[in-house]
Amino acid sequence: MTTEPGSRSRQAPPDGLPADAVLLLELLFAEADLVSLRSAVAAHADAVGLRAERVDALVFVAYELATNVVRHGGGSGELALWAAAGAVYCRVSDEGPGIPPGVDGRKQPEPGSADSRGLWLVRTLADGMHIGTRISESRGSVVTAMISRDR
Repeated sequence: MTTEPGSRSRQAPPDGLPADAVLLLELLFAEADLVSLRSAVAAHADAVGLRAERVDALVFVAYELATNVVRHGGGSGELALWAAAGAVYCRVSDEGPGIPPGVDGRKQPEPGSADSRGLWLVRTLADGMHIGTRISESRGSVVTAMISRDR
């Protein structure tokens, strides 16, 4: 499902998101979709009134998480954007092998190392980030990043 910028779904938010969160965008993606994914995220972020620098942060976070799915999470995934008072949440999931224990983006990678750089950058730009496992299939990863409107 892809929603038009400015439209909103009445679907209930997943666990971990505020109860008043509204679904803005939900889409399936693979490598060929990464450029259009960025455009869709930007359009929906603009529609909910994020400032330009926060739109840029959200687009980067979404693109980096989606790229991680393509490279490490089985090649395809799902992205959902949710808006709640004061923030936009970007939730990216896949059905890959899962993120290894200890890989959480909390530690800055060594210069020249590609390991965990994407998650570290996401954690640096986002105002909050949660890494989990898909509960229904007990396989794959779910990463949710929060971008505050007011940072």
